[in-house]
Amino acid sequence: MTSLPSFADPEIQKCPFPFYDRLREEQPVFHDPETGHYVLTRYDDVRKALLSPAVLSNRTPFLGDRWSPEANQMFAKEGWLPMDTLVSNDPPDHRIYRTLVDKVFTPAKVAALEPRIMAIIAELIDGFADREEIDFVEEFAVPLPMYVIAEQLGVRREDRVIFKRWSDAGVETTGPVTPERQLELAAVLIEMQRYMAHEIERVRAAPNGMLLSRLVNLDTDGRQLTNQELQSLILQILVAGNETTTTTLASGMRLMIERPELAEALHDDPSLAKAMGEEALRTASPLQCLWRKALADVQFGDVTIPADSIVEMRFGAANRDPAQFGCPAEVDLHRKNANSHLAFGAGIHMCIGNQLARGELRLGFQALTQRFTNFRLSRGEDSCRPLEGYTPYGLRQLWMAFDKR
Repeated sequence: MTSLPSFADPEIQKCPFPFYDRLREEQPVFHDPETGHYVLTRYDDVRKALLSPAVLSNRTPFLGDRWSPEANQMFAKEGWLPMDTLVSNDPPDHRIYRTLVDKVFTPAKVAALEPRIMAIIAELIDGFADREEIDFVEEFAVPLPMYVIAEQLGVRREDRVIFKRWSDAGVETTGPVTPERQLELAAVLIEMQRYMAHEIERVRAAPNGMLLSRLVNLDTDGRQLTNQELQSLILQILVAGNETTTTTLASGMRLMIERPELAEALHDDPSLAKAMGEEALRTASPLQCLWRKALADVQFGDVTIPADSIVEMRFGAANRDPAQFGCPAEVDLHRKNANSHLAFGAGIHMCIGNQLARGELRLGFQALTQRFTNFRLSRGEDSCRPLEGYTPYGLRQLWMAFDKR
């Protein structure tokens, strides 16, 4: 049998989908020759892994408090030590924090944000409606979720540049990072911690209706959260409420450029914008994978994964599994099971910001297709610049043009 490549290969990372198709057929539980990870590519296996926290731990070398001693010294001296709360935690401790954050992200609270989200969308669109071309990522996909979550965390609009730097640093910590780079990222995150410490004290003294205030002032088993706990949760909310939406907005726009009939369908029936968001999440999952650590031997198909192994859950592969989704590479706005994708995970670790992200995608796609038509690339082959890295998938740049309706 021909040897298979590794997901560590940058060329595979740029377009992993043909490799996913091959692995699902030949080696659905793939032992990556370079990383040593056991990679799951079938929908049922990825979902099983997500729903098995008792045997597959979130405490891995890739998330949470996995910093070098030198970086931890920086945090201890200048900020707050990172700690496991949500994405890098296991039951029973995980339940305490998840229950708290779920109270902050209730459907009613998220729905109440929609008028403000719509106002931000209108402001952004008005700002570029008369231009001949735009970088869609810079002008819309980045600022929309950033402004929404920044307001909720008490970050001033004029601090957008540093806010983006914090968010990028938070995303980078979800992947393998060298000790030298850890020190650089620690410095950026300490800057965020100090900024947020002032906001925490402000809303403790004068509570308001924003997300940060609700988080700071909620009672947790007879106490309020400590600054260390709050700093950990804030970083995770920042990433969950920002990067996924940015990447999927850009992926959705690229899909509408490639298939103009999608944009026209949304214009004619704005209710289809919800399905557009789900299909963009499914076909171009913004995080292609996350990891678990096997606490004991665990069986997937005919493969026994040994205890202490790293298990890699490939959402991008699961979401294009033909056993779960018919014609999986196609965007189908009438797909009956579109929202069963795993782009946000599943189970106790499902993305805390998924409802907010879904709302921003739906409202964003609705507004764009009502105001504009004839979306097109404006710089030919140089229009699209892909994201780089082990876990993200999408665009960091999308130069485009459009016509006003």
